[in-house]
This record gives sequence, structure tokens and C-alpha cells, in this order.
Amino acid sequence: MCNRSIASETLAQAWASAQQVDHTVAAASARESAARDGLAAAEARRLPNVSLTAGYTRLQSEPTAAITIPALHLNGLPFAQDEAYSAAVSFSAPLFTAGRISHGIAAAGAVTDAARAASALSKQELKLAVAEAYVTVLRAQRLNGVAATHVTAIARHADDVEQLYKQGYAAKHDVLASQVALADARQQALQAANGVALASAAYNRLLGRAQDAPADLAELNDGEEPSASQLAGLIAAGRAQRNELSQLGAQETALRRQSDSVAAQRAPQVGLNGGWGKLQNRYLVEDKGWWIGVALKWELFDGGQIKRESSQLASNARAVAELRADAADKIELQVRQAWLRWQEAAARIDVARAALAQADETLDLSRERYRAGLAPNSEVLDAETRRAGAYANRDNAWYDRALARLRLQYASGSL
Repeated sequence: MCNRSIASETLAQAWASAQQVDHTVAAASARESAARDGLAAAEARRLPNVSLTAGYTRLQSEPTAAITIPALHLNGLPFAQDEAYSAAVSFSAPLFTAGRISHGIAAAGAVTDAARAASALSKQELKLAVAEAYVTVLRAQRLNGVAATHVTAIARHADDVEQLYKQGYAAKHDVLASQVALADARQQALQAANGVALASAAYNRLLGRAQDAPADLAELNDGEEPSASQLAGLIAAGRAQRNELSQLGAQETALRRQSDSVAAQRAPQVGLNGGWGKLQNRYLVEDKGWWIGVALKWELFDGGQIKRESSQLASNARAVAELRADAADKIELQVRQAWLRWQEAAARIDVARAALAQADETLDLSRERYRAGLAPNSEVLDAETRRAGAYANRDNAWYDRALARLRLQYASGSL
């Protein structure tokens, strides 16, 4: 394949540009950030809570206790003011939660791992989409060049036939057949040029550019040839490296940890609380002071709510485990399919190259035979059509191999 200018955009540059503007990647990154915040919030549940409260109370009248002492002429004993200010600083901290908090932290950590894997997956999927669009543009440009060359060759032959007809050496039928073939070639060239515009628009959209902008892309390297010994290693790499499996594995862990955290609510929950407060009250000997205490909460009966919630989460975890096993099998199939297509395209390139040399030679011979009056016009037109087809087959095999190699890298988790 021919080399392009140094200024042409490489696939690596396209990947970098696409990741800066892609909304799916940005959304996945935001979800990863949200998961990290969730983990920090779960970890904060271990720490004491400190709060400050203050208030002002105004009553209709002073609260009075119903106490009557005739000897003291006392009918009612006030015990609080009709207005008062209050303030307190209090704290509470968990002492024992039977693993409720620690399992919650582990679940939040697994959710963060799942979000991280999802973010990496979105980048890999974007890279594959950009790579496919990149190859599609190169293929369309190459086939457009073949179509243009085909038009030039048919036009040249049509001119030769026209001159031979004027000299009386060719039939009118040959002129008409050549003109029909030229019109067909021009139609194919229009379709090929439109294919370039369509492919460029799809490519530019992925990179956040004006869709009618020209795409000047660097040619891809040949790369290595497929080897039968690679397949087993690629399958193992796919099972080990694919982010889908990491995401599902982390989701399973998160659900199991959440189940454990919910189940821990059935055990006693012990906490420490304390603080300092002041209540404005002239009837109290001491209106401020410290307090500290230990609180115990134990759900003795809740109608099975906690048990069912824990069981629900555990069942969801088993469901995710099944999905992960299924995804692993599908990944092996993806790797195998991509490898087989890579192998097939590599073999087609050798066949196409040989056919291309034969098509060029056949066209030259057909032209010579036609000029010598030994072959009909249709033989030259057919030979040119086969030559154009041979070039298209070579280019399609080339880009099929490049695309299969990229898809194999994606399937094996190395893109």
C-alpha cells in the first residue's frame, strides 16, 4: 500500500482526539467519580458524627408543676422559664455493627471497581468504533481511486475504439458498447466518491469535527501474520483482560457484600454517644453539663424484611455470576471469529496479488488482440472490469485483514 503524507492523521491520534470529545466516555468517567465518592461516603460511616444544635423557645406561660403546699401558700411550682435559649454539641460513633459497615465499604469498593472497568470498557469500545471508521475511510478512498482508474481506462479504450471506427476498422456496435461501459464506470465512480463522503462523515462525527471536513488519514502498517499457536494465548488473554468480565465480577462482589451488610442488621448494633449542652433555666441548679452513653439496638422481629432483602441481593449476585460465565464463553467465540477472519484475509491478500498480476497481463493481451483484429471489443471491456475487480479484491483483503486484527485486539482485551 502506498505511503501518505507525514501530516496525515494516525490511528493513535484519532483515538486520542475521540476520547476528548466522546460523551459516552465522559459519562462513564463521571460514573466512576460518583462511585469513588460513594466509597468515601461508606468509609465515613466508621467515623464519629459531631453535630451542633441551638434553639430559642417561647412558651405561652411558665411551665408549672401541680404541687400545692398550703403552709407555704404555694399553689403550683414553676420549673422552667417561658422563654429560653438552648445549645448542645453532641457526637455519636459506632462501636459494633456485626460487619454492617465493613461489608458496606467492601460493597462500595466493588462498585468503584465495576465503574472503573465500565469506564475502561467505554474507551475500548470507542477505540474499536474509531478504528472501524478509520479503516472504512481508507477502504472507501482506495476503492474510489480504483473506480477513478477504471473510468480513465475505459475512457481511453473508448477513444481508441472511436478512432478505429472513424478509420473503418471498428464496428458501430463496438463504439456503443464502449460508451455504455464508460457510463457504467462513471456511475460506479460516483457511488465510490459518495462512499468516501459517507465514511468521512461517520469518522468525523466520532472525533467531534464538522462532518463535511476532509479526512486525511495515514495508512496502516502491515502488522504480523496470524499463527495457529497464537489462538490459545489470545483466548486466555481475552478471558483475563476483558473489562466486561471485570465489570461483572465486581458487580457480583458488590451484591454479595451488600447482602452481607443487610444481613448484619439482624445482629446487635452498639454505638457510643455523648456531648455537652446548655439550657437557659433559672430554676435549675446547673443548666449545663456533659453526658455520655452507650446505645444498643437489636432487631428482634421485623417480619422477615432483613432476611428477604439479603436474599434478594444474594440472588442478584448469582444472576450476575451466570452472566459473567456466559460473557466469558462469548468472548472466546469473539476471539476465535476475529482470528479466523484475520487468517482468512491474510490468505486472500496473497491470492489477490497473484490475480492482480494476471489481470494486468490479460488486459494488455486483450488490447493487443483487439487492435490486431483477433479479439472482440467485449474481451477488452471484460478484461478491464476484471482488472478493476482484482484491485478492489486486493484492497478489500488488505483492509479486511487490518480490521480483523484490530477486532482481535479488542476481543483479546489488548486494544
